[in-house]
Amino acid sequence: MEERVLAVDVACLGELATRNGLLALPLDEIKKRVESFGKFAPRFDAERDESMRQIIPYVVFKNGNEYLLMKRTKKQGEARLHDMYSIGVGGHINPEDGVFPWEAFENGFEREIREEVSVDIHSMDYLGILNDLQTAVSRVHMGVVYLAEVDFNGFNEVEKFTGEMVDLAKLSKYRERMETWSQIVLEYLLSR
Repeated sequence: MEERVLAVDVACLGELATRNGLLALPLDEIKKRVESFGKFAPRFDAERDESMRQIIPYVVFKNGNEYLLMKRTKKQGEARLHDMYSIGVGGHINPEDGVFPWEAFENGFEREIREEVSVDIHSMDYLGILNDLQTAVSRVHMGVVYLAEVDFNGFNEVEKFTGEMVDLAKLSKYRERMETWSQIVLEYLLSR
């Protein structure tokens, strides 16, 4: 059976879909639109159709002054991101995650964290909405970005990721080899 993913038509996102970068907007800006217009579309179509955005939770993990830097392996699902570095964990939201779109988002967010990493979360702060118009992969996704203070215990999907906790100076050295979402969030972290 074909995977279905949470998406919202660009027309329903209005100005959110036309602005580029990490947008420091209230969480309600995206929550209301997902609740009202969220739908589950076939992933094959959603990955190629720029008239919709897949709504993706994206969380950056930190412990004190160190952040999780990950490298995606070739076993990771999205071939366009193989061998790229990332500072965020997230993924697609599916109908199995919940009956209502925002409920599915919240449940799927928790599921994605559990699937990918082993962490003890101490706090989680919402940072903003990430809309990146630079690449074909990013133009069909919209991130809801969080920063979590954690104890990092390792990867649960060891075949899909390698990585370590590093400081901002070391993160900056990997910037050019990062996926664009990570580059955008890194710029935000460096400006704080």
